[in-house]
Amino acid sequence: MQYFINMTKADQVIRTAPAINSTSVAFKQDEARVELFDYGTPMGWGYDVRTRVFLNGVALPFGAEQIHQRKRPEWLPNAVTITEWNRAVKSAVQTIQP
Repeated sequence: MQYFINMTKADQVIRTAPAINSTSVAFKQDEARVELFDYGTPMGWGYDVRTRVFLNGVALPFGAEQIHQRKRPEWLPNAVTITEWNRAVKSAVQTIQP
């Protein structure tokens, strides 16, 4: 079964949905804020908690809470390794789970 998603509405929900819970992670010179928000209710399919991440107050691409590829993302500061990022953000997400 295929589902079609209105991407404009999805992007708006990701940007504007109120945070359920949040925490900050400090790196050497940078700070990441991890937030949980309800994505599903505004989209019309019920309660669905998702994660969004901000680095120094700037929203990162959806899915930035875990870096899976070996290539370093452009948004990741040079002072932070991929391993450090994954470990710190994963720990932050676990602490704010509802």
